[in-house]
Amino acid sequence: MVSKKIILSIAGSDNSSGAGVQADIKTCQLLKVYCVNVITLVTSQNSKKVDCVEPVSLRLIKSQIKTVFNEFKVDAIKIGLLNDVKVTRFLVNFLIKNKIKCPIVFDPIFKSTNGRFFHKKSDYKTITKLLSTLRPVITPNFEEASLLAKSSSKKKTGLRLIEELYSMYKTPFIIKSVQNKNDEILGYFVNEGEVRVLKSLKINVQDKHGTGCVFSAALAVFLSKGYDLHKSLEKSNKFVVESLKKSPKLGVDYGPVL
Repeated sequence: MVSKKIILSIAGSDNSSGAGVQADIKTCQLLKVYCVNVITLVTSQNSKKVDCVEPVSLRLIKSQIKTVFNEFKVDAIKIGLLNDVKVTRFLVNFLIKNKIKCPIVFDPIFKSTNGRFFHKKSDYKTITKLLSTLRPVITPNFEEASLLAKSSSKKKTGLRLIEELYSMYKTPFIIKSVQNKNDEILGYFVNEGEVRVLKSLKINVQDKHGTGCVFSAALAVFLSKGYDLHKSLEKSNKFVVESLKKSPKLGVDYGPVL
């Protein structure tokens, strides 16, 4: 009997179940893998706003990480919202010390869709730099990618931006959802210095809360199953597109993808 792949989600909790750990768990269930998790902070939010954010203590985060790895063989790690440099440093050191070798996907969330900031800009860059030593696939949107670059000029093209990010962090990057004048959605992908441009048609839906979380979790799943990065990217994008087309209708302003 073939055992299920196990994905570790390290992320915040979203009580509306649209994003964060909850979105990761739903993604894993749909893709037939098992999701264990480490919760880094707890949010109180709905479709209109993030009302309150409470970070989880370093002691409890350390305990969650240790208990997961003491029992489970993790096949891939998806990292979402990390807003503490000390937590990040512990995680990096733990994975290196324990020789954890598996694909890692990092979705570098800077703020919520409705404008709640989770980081100081300097901490955001430090956290990303620390994690880059693990050689994760990093999946920012265009705004996040601009913040991670040397200068956050909005005039930079996606192509120039992703080349700059690769030269700075030396790890694969995927810049998501850059809209062009033809109403197409572009993605920029760099691995080992090779850049590719990916195109898909824009899907006009209102319910897309958690899109980035779902995409990055799906990417971790497909990497855990042995697909190469380019194929995993294609399959993750297809999964998100199909999910957007049939997102649940909950009668809220900004509903979830799943």
